[in-house]
Amino acid sequence: MKYGRLVRVAICFTLGFTLFALLLNYMSAVYPAIPDWLLWMFFGAVLFIALMLSIYLNVTLRVRKIQMMIEEHGMSSSLPSKSRKTVTLQTLENEVYQWTSRQSLIVEELKGREQFRREYIGNVSHELKTPIFNIQGYVLTLLDGAIEDPKVALKFLKRAAKSVERMTSLIKDMDVLSKVESGQYDIMLAPINLNNLIEDTLQVIESYAGKRSAKVSVKFNIDKKTFVFCDAPRIEQVLENLLVNAMKYSDEGKTVSLYCDEVDDKIQITIKDRGFGIPEEDLGRVFERFYRVDKARSREAGGSGLGLSIVKHIIDKHNETITVKSKEGEGTEFKFTLSKYKAN
Repeated sequence: MKYGRLVRVAICFTLGFTLFALLLNYMSAVYPAIPDWLLWMFFGAVLFIALMLSIYLNVTLRVRKIQMMIEEHGMSSSLPSKSRKTVTLQTLENEVYQWTSRQSLIVEELKGREQFRREYIGNVSHELKTPIFNIQGYVLTLLDGAIEDPKVALKFLKRAAKSVERMTSLIKDMDVLSKVESGQYDIMLAPINLNNLIEDTLQVIESYAGKRSAKVSVKFNIDKKTFVFCDAPRIEQVLENLLVNAMKYSDEGKTVSLYCDEVDDKIQITIKDRGFGIPEEDLGRVFERFYRVDKARSREAGGSGLGLSIVKHIIDKHNETITVKSKEGEGTEFKFTLSKYKAN
């Protein structure tokens, strides 16, 4: 392509110079009184003007072609319309630069989505594989004759039921997380009495607390009649998840503390345990999907690995903040805020 253009330029230059020489020779013969230097200047000026005009037309046509290509591919709607007389090369350069920057961001986003898709499918497959294989093993063992022993049969059926429960929990949390991220998880804000909200949550987790011989110590550093502006079922889900996690990752019989304070016109809820704690290098990832600090311990304790991710999304939907602070061997502390309801 480059050499072809050079050949065309050389041919045009040769033809132009030949024509120039013929015209000069013809004019010298027809008008011998005119000095040769004046003819040289005249035809030189004509040739120069023609050269500049051809360059201008060539650049204009190329600019117009590029502009049409930009408009055709939808690179931008900010370019001058076809009715405009000129489009500068600087305008096109800026537009192409902006377009390439946007395309780079889109490509990076697509790469990120593809990476997330692969990780998500891999995580889901991994989480489902263990309970499915467990159920398969229990059923095959029962079919091979273990069902004839009532005690063994009951033990295997209970284990199979536990695996089914784990799968159900995972699928349920995946459904919730999918709805939250796709915007189908509606947040209905309303004034709710915070004390009643906490009491309702404690009733829901009462059975689990009993199994762990755990207690929840609630301390209000605000008026118990305080109302918060939130979606009650969603915040109850947040409280339930954080309290259950606090019990799950603590030794049996430990007490989990819940504090309610007012900070900068916000109600801050703190849930603190005296459990195993989270390593500092893992703190930044606790809200990631399927991320577990101690995978062996987490699977033994149950859960889908999506709970904290759901919690983060719910708090974000409320335009509030949630933070975590932890130290290994000393426990973990989650804090999140809610808007205080002020009656007119």
